[in-house]
Amino acid sequence: MDVSKLCDLELRYTSLETVDYEPGGQVYGTMEGSLKGERLSGTMHLTNIAARRPDNVNVPTLRGLLTAHDGTRVWVEMDGLAMLRPADNARVILARCGFRTSHPDLRWLNTAFVVFEGVLDQVAVGGTARGEMHLCQATVASPVRA
Repeated sequence: MDVSKLCDLELRYTSLETVDYEPGGQVYGTMEGSLKGERLSGTMHLTNIAARRPDNVNVPTLRGLLTAHDGTRVWVEMDGLAMLRPADNARVILARCGFRTSHPDLRWLNTAFVVFEGVLDQVAVGGTARGEMHLCQATVASPVRA
């Protein structure tokens, strides 16, 4: 597999509510931010409906829109894990990102396997997640039929 950096991502919580229930809880928030890269750049507006597990791992489930630099809108889905970093109570995030668009210049995103690695400094309004998105591309040859 080839892995290459696609872009930098920064997201900030603009609203956040939590519901505690046994044995975990639920986070509901909105996030805004930007992507900056050579192949992909623009602004993001997402809703996060993250489950809070009893082992103190959050499960980010983000849905929303990427507005590319040319105004094209792209549907975005991010699903992952956010583990607590005890040294500073930040959340280390790993997530898979999926995209949907019909725009010819960005149609490659529909089959892209993208991962995000980053850190959320605090789970609160104003909390900021920063990290990188990486494009993963298969390198195995197509199966040959005998």
